[in-house]
Amino acid sequence: MKFCTNCGHQLSVGRYCTNCGARVPSIPVDAPRHQPDYPTAVRTDAFPAIPAVAPLDPADPTAPPPPPPPGPPPSSARYPLYADTVQPPAAGAPAAPLATASYGAVPPRRRSATPWLFAVLALVVIALLGGGLLLLGPSDDDADASRGSGRGNGPQGGPTTALEPADIAVPGTASASTDEDGNRVTFKAANMLDGDPRTSWRMSGDGTGSVITFTFDDPVTVTEVGLINGYAKTDPPHDWYAGNRRITLVVWAFDDGTEVTQELGDAQTVQTVPVGGVETTSIELRILEVTGPGEGPDGRDYTAISEIELAGPVGDGPP
Repeated sequence: MKFCTNCGHQLSVGRYCTNCGARVPSIPVDAPRHQPDYPTAVRTDAFPAIPAVAPLDPADPTAPPPPPPPGPPPSSARYPLYADTVQPPAAGAPAAPLATASYGAVPPRRRSATPWLFAVLALVVIALLGGGLLLLGPSDDDADASRGSGRGNGPQGGPTTALEPADIAVPGTASASTDEDGNRVTFKAANMLDGDPRTSWRMSGDGTGSVITFTFDDPVTVTEVGLINGYAKTDPPHDWYAGNRRITLVVWAFDDGTEVTQELGDAQTVQTVPVGGVETTSIELRILEVTGPGEGPDGRDYTAISEIELAGPVGDGPP
């Protein structure tokens, strides 16, 4: 604990005494002028005498400068606020409008009309193409591809119905076989009229010169005939239409002597030809030309027909 050597006041932090303003020496031997000034707790009989310290002489050039005069006592007044300097508006005066930031108005972004134009043009083109196809209708080549080409007594007219013969006579029937799943497959004559192209009648070898006869119990009027000229069954990876022989030329013969020749192409659909409304009780299908056996691992030496189509006017079909 330190005391001022000038007045004996207890020193605190700083270089000057807060009581008399004397400079505090840096030597830690500073003490009060008289020993009795020491606190009772540190007084002892063995305490050495403390030499008196001469007061500072202001005229001494080596003396430190006097401490600055103490400032005014602190005030309890608060600092002025901005609100204290703002004068309230006079009574009755209109309030000033609030200042608002001015920004340039951003015009709305216009969307490009190009995609809409392309869409409209595409719809117009599609409509024109569709209308043109409807107006033109199927060409003669398309009709020949779907029906096959032939020579008959006249075009078919009016709605038709399927004719079902009472009996079918074939020149022969190939023996049954087994498919990939181990199921037994037969090739009987009735397969030509079951409406399923995956079933067929077939005979061994080249069927050129063979005749198939369809017989009715009563006379019927026939307006159209046709057939699927091979075994139209695809059993991946096997294509039995290409693996068996296919019929390329036939003649349809009726009771009154009418004969209609039909040329057939490679198509796994029914190829038909009109016969002009012939009344008959039997129809002969004479096979004139047949392709060779199929080639490759699926090649078979059989002549096959998957479907036969016999049609007449509505009313001549089965009850």
